[in-house]
Amino acid sequence: MRIDCCDLACPEPVLRTKKALEELPENSILEVLVNSASSVANVRRFAENQGYECRSEAQEEGKTLMTIIKGFACEIAEAEEQAPFLDRTLFIKDDKVGEGELGLILMKGFLKTTLEFERLPRNIVFVNRGVFLTTDEAKHGEIIGILRQLQERGVRIYSCGLCMNHYGIAPEALKVGEIGNAYDTMDMLLHTDTVTL
Repeated sequence: MRIDCCDLACPEPVLRTKKALEELPENSILEVLVNSASSVANVRRFAENQGYECRSEAQEEGKTLMTIIKGFACEIAEAEEQAPFLDRTLFIKDDKVGEGELGLILMKGFLKTTLEFERLPRNIVFVNRGVFLTTDEAKHGEIIGILRQLQERGVRIYSCGLCMNHYGIAPEALKVGEIGNAYDTMDMLLHTDTVTL
């Protein structure tokens, strides 16, 4: 099986590789065509982290053909019973990561990629301008859809009530999750490992 991931922005090459591998039976070969150094590195890291052998071969016009062998692990690891959630809280302080349009793309990419993991963060807390990601469907409808999927899988989503009030956002504008308070937020931050975006 071969998939063409040329000219796709991160994380699409990895997401498409993951989907293709899931559809392939054991002892199969997947070829992934990419045309950027970051895609080569990302696809290789993903494949090797899954225990698959991965080879790359330069092609014409700056393209690279990645060959992933499914079923022949570079390392044999025993699967461990794992809890469905990581002991983590994502603490999101803005409606983008960094500045401008790129910041919006990064935020959407990070949250969308989170859906691909079997073990998810236990909580996601939105404060300051982050509350726009749970309330402004016109601007952030796609992200709200991603958050709804995370919520369906059991992730607890909280938006700071004080922050919503500061920006003049009515409680009924909340599209996903629930309104949190300072106590709940600090309780989560103090009792789980926190990752800030």
